[in-house]
Amino acid sequence: MTTFFTTLNIVLPIFLLIVLGFLLRHAGILDETGCGRMNTFAFNVLVPAMVFYNIYTADAASFSNPRLLLFCMVSVTAVFLLLMVLVPRLEKDPARVGVMIQGVFRSSFVVLGMGLATSMYPGQDMSIIAIASTVVAPLFNAYAVICLEVHSRGKRPDLRKILLDVVKNPLIVVSVLAVILLAAGIRFPAVIDTTIRNVSSTATTISLIILGGGLTFRGIGSYRRELAIAVAAKLVLLPVIFIPIAVWMGFSRMELLCVLILFASPSPVTASVMARNTPGADWQLAGQIVVFSTTLSVVSLFCIIYTLLSLGLL
Repeated sequence: MTTFFTTLNIVLPIFLLIVLGFLLRHAGILDETGCGRMNTFAFNVLVPAMVFYNIYTADAASFSNPRLLLFCMVSVTAVFLLLMVLVPRLEKDPARVGVMIQGVFRSSFVVLGMGLATSMYPGQDMSIIAIASTVVAPLFNAYAVICLEVHSRGKRPDLRKILLDVVKNPLIVVSVLAVILLAAGIRFPAVIDTTIRNVSSTATTISLIILGGGLTFRGIGSYRRELAIAVAAKLVLLPVIFIPIAVWMGFSRMELLCVLILFASPSPVTASVMARNTPGADWQLAGQIVVFSTTLSVVSLFCIIYTLLSLGLL
């Protein structure tokens, strides 16, 4: 019973923030335009500040073990390639194929993941999650562009443009800067350091509220089959495959939590935004995958975390 309430205390606060955002939207305090602008603000300012601060204040030993980063890179690539082969066999509408692929392999790694990590290990060094995001974020973005361009637009992806987008990604920019400062031993004056810390501390809370504000359950009737496939693969199949592999490789506690976040957290809002900006992509399906994977992940994450806590792995 102790494990049950521990798991509840870890998972529930995260999803109550999402529910708060949903209620604020329906109360008229938040609207679609406001959520869109705040999401842009969170992506370009708050979340990069959080990643920067976690790397900038990290223990240098966090960089000494590349096994986790290599595991993230190889496993995400393997999932992407497998989906590029399998999904077109299950779905014949090109507008939906790329959307389903990115809906399965992408996850809310930074926002929801950092929230879970903070709930589970309050006050501990989160640099492992932040450093892993510097590997995961560019892979997610690059592979999402490839699958949407190939299947939705029927074009060969512009690799030069993809590389440029990766290099310009705010998470990559701040991560490189933070690593340079950490390696050089350069520290900001206390007033600047405190400001960055204060900004970064708001990232998870505001991002989760905005995520809830953007959820809508309209228009699901024509997507039942696609939603069932994508959400089941996202929340059940991938965790069942990769978490045992991570345990077998010796990952535990924060490292295992990183793998859990990578493969068991829901599809991010940016997946819907990217689909909306890709001609020919079914962006409404992308939005519904975000909505239902987010909603149902409260159950799947509870079950996974409860199991791993019971086994003494987290």
